[in-house]
Amino acid sequence: MAAAWEELLMRKFIGLCFLTTTLFASSAHAQSIFIDKGDPSAVDAMVGGGLVKNAWGVGVTGGYSYRGVFDVGADFTRYAYTAGTNKKLAGYSITPFTTWHALRSDVDEMPFSISFTLAVQRIVYAGNGTAMNPEGWGLLLGPSFYRRFELGTNLVVVPELLAAYDFQYTRYYSVASDQTSANGNSALANGYSTSAKHNVRVLFRPNVVYKAGSTNYVFVPYVGYQGAFAVGGNVGAMF
Repeated sequence: MAAAWEELLMRKFIGLCFLTTTLFASSAHAQSIFIDKGDPSAVDAMVGGGLVKNAWGVGVTGGYSYRGVFDVGADFTRYAYTAGTNKKLAGYSITPFTTWHALRSDVDEMPFSISFTLAVQRIVYAGNGTAMNPEGWGLLLGPSFYRRFELGTNLVVVPELLAAYDFQYTRYYSVASDQTSANGNSALANGYSTSAKHNVRVLFRPNVVYKAGSTNYVFVPYVGYQGAFAVGGNVGAMF
């Protein structure tokens, strides 16, 4: 009985942590991967960071799973911009998200599971000197494909592929030549400008969980494309 209870706890833990692997730049994905439909609901918390073109970021994420069917949560990330229009600025992002687990893998039927995620990002900037700071929005929408593999009694690996539409919108309120951001190079006469970028996001996550006694350790690295090469990782726990 104890072994069965511990296995159920481990499955919930790694499933809940799965969503929070990469919310850098408003990425989100399924946290109920290892929770069977009808299992008790649970919550998780994660910390981590990532690197993508022109920026790096660190953040925290919390999520809630309703009986292994629907996930909701939010991510808070701080970005530091090292190049591009926002060079030398800091960005603060809040990203609520939700995931629906549409299809589950079955040995005799489905070879992999599929979930669909929607994340909406709000980001504000700081550090633009005396000029007004930019602000922006983001949207991520698309499926994840994943499969769970048990490697012995203590190690679980879940290869997962996210393929989604990724939209980022930024509005700049000043073209002052003395502002910190590179938007001061703009020659627009109306004093503001906008940037809208439509991208695809493709991320691979070799999610790893190691169970040592009553403790579950989760390491979720990722690598892929978010308008440019992206890499990062997260760790977390379930409650």
